[in-house]
Amino acid sequence: MTPFTLIAAKAGVETTDRIDRFTAAAAARGWRAIPLSRSVVLAVGPGAALDFQTMGAWRLVGDVFPRRDGMAGAPECAADLIGQVWGRYVALRLRDDGRLAAVLRDPSGALDALLLQTADHWIVASDLPDWLLGAVRPALQIDDARVAGVLQDPTRTWDVSLLNGVDSVTPGGCLLLEDRPVAQQVWRPSAFVDTAADLTLDAAGDGLREVVDESVSQLSKRAGVLAAELSGGLDSGIVATSLARLDPPVRAWLHSYGAAPESDERAFALPLAERLGVTPDLLKRPDAALSQEDLEGLSSAFRPGFNAMDPVNDGIAAERLEALGIETVLTGKGGDAVFFQAFGEEVFADLRQRRGLRALVSSTLPAVARWEGRSIFSVVAGRRARPSDPQAGFLAPDAPTLAPHPWLEAAPTIGPAKRLQIVGMLDGAGFSAASLQTRVADIRHPLLSQPVMEACLALPADVLTLGRDRGLARLAFAARLTPQIATRRSKGDLTAYYGRLIARSLDVLRPWLLDGELVGRGLIDRRRADQALSAEQLIWRGGYRDIMVAATMESWLRTWRSRLETLGRSSP
Repeated sequence: MTPFTLIAAKAGVETTDRIDRFTAAAAARGWRAIPLSRSVVLAVGPGAALDFQTMGAWRLVGDVFPRRDGMAGAPECAADLIGQVWGRYVALRLRDDGRLAAVLRDPSGALDALLLQTADHWIVASDLPDWLLGAVRPALQIDDARVAGVLQDPTRTWDVSLLNGVDSVTPGGCLLLEDRPVAQQVWRPSAFVDTAADLTLDAAGDGLREVVDESVSQLSKRAGVLAAELSGGLDSGIVATSLARLDPPVRAWLHSYGAAPESDERAFALPLAERLGVTPDLLKRPDAALSQEDLEGLSSAFRPGFNAMDPVNDGIAAERLEALGIETVLTGKGGDAVFFQAFGEEVFADLRQRRGLRALVSSTLPAVARWEGRSIFSVVAGRRARPSDPQAGFLAPDAPTLAPHPWLEAAPTIGPAKRLQIVGMLDGAGFSAASLQTRVADIRHPLLSQPVMEACLALPADVLTLGRDRGLARLAFAARLTPQIATRRSKGDLTAYYGRLIARSLDVLRPWLLDGELVGRGLIDRRRADQALSAEQLIWRGGYRDIMVAATMESWLRTWRSRLETLGRSSP
């Protein structure tokens, strides 16, 4: 993605001193400054091509594609714009006098949008590099309460700002710039839920293929040297076969595998590669340990580095992309959410909410019972056995929680399955966040595009599943996939890989967490963390994800404490 930042003078401000400093600082680091008006200057990262369009009063930065069913004419409001185009973009609305009036982030959230302000200027950016902070000198402070909230729910890191002084635009949200920023949620998933409930199965499958093919087609354009993920799973297989139909020049079909049988999916990837007539580029995940340097580099950007929590494999994959000269990678990430992998009791609950007593004679009810190994009565009664918490965790007691995400706060009537789907989509913005791989290539996720999300939200959960996980997607794309992938019940499991990684890294992880910022700020319980970070506890209770989430947040806190201290010491 094109890194960008923008400075805009507020209404009534004529001085250009700060804009001049901004422009000079950008140029000194190889950024290209582009005036949008007398009071607004956009800067684009070094070597990045400027993807920029004008639509009425809006200026769009990023990849933008027309909606097939979009309205014609110049869009006036943010809702009109979202209804006419999709892509990976941030939109800026200018007033007639050239002043900045609003900032909109597209619903996929693939391109970040942050807002800072001084007394006289607005600053909009996709990240906060040091040169920008030095040029505009905002007043920033770490918000411990929000850090605690994100520790409990890491999906919120992609829309919540952990720094006081920075506003984060929610995917599908718009900030109106008046005396203070006013947030509006323009796009909400709830507007699309179950709106295509009356489609026939054939029509639903046809529509799903069409929207996925359109997304893959558009996101493979202007890609430069292209690679595609070929993991052996259903989602990457769907994207790969859709891409192969376009016959673009793909330099590499990427497959990563682990040493353990459950993390080795070559038995699924290789037959699909043969069917497509391609040779996969195989990359073995090494059995290694985390270093202090790995941990220090986990969170180098504005957001905590939850997209980079496997720095060993991330680094090796990045080296391979760089060696091959890859500029763009298409993945199948997001398919678990949009196609709905979590088949179970929640799907029946959604159906019952929609159809009432008629749900009791549906084929979904016995399918759920078989899938979960339960009686039909227990599914109807909603009596799934809740597993006891294998690990109390090491968050401090009574940690504050965050307000509901704007995608969910106004959707109280949505069923539990659709809520699960939306929560999965919330995490989708993170797949485009900073990592070692995103430093060397543009990583694109067609299944998380706005049209695909809307199409899958519109289909009821029982239609998306058809008696198993992602059932409709399996049926719709079966003719393109191999039988092994279309019908497989298992998923690749890296639990053992991550368990070994954590166990080998305890000598580094223990002091990193036990003597770190999280403990010092009272955000994790040191005694519980000490217990969790032992080989015995890892064997019996696991907790690998919690440990890496905490380690990543620790990296973020150390990085930003140092950056803010340096900013405070530097002369204005």
